Amino acid sequence: MFYVQSLSDYVKIITIDNTIRTRETITNLEEKLNKNFIRIHRSYVVPLNKITSYTNEFIEINKKALPISRSYKESVLQKLAQV
Repeated sequence: MFYVQSLSDYVKIITIDNTIRTRETITNLEEKLNKNFIRIHRSYVVPLNKITSYTNEFIEINKKALPISRSYKESVLQKLAQV
């Protein structure tokens, strides 16, 4: 899995081979995932091991830049500094 994107009452799970849409909220899905995933934005959850680079504003996964929101920025940067 590359990342999870929220689409209101649905989530889009982006994988290597395809995209899966399911009727689930990102909050419920985040609770089911383990500690190897991190919420970076109200619309994105990403696996730590797929992050190729990051700045204060973006995380890059598979050459795609995903935004880090202001509300998650501090916790994201702390977690990434530990990895």
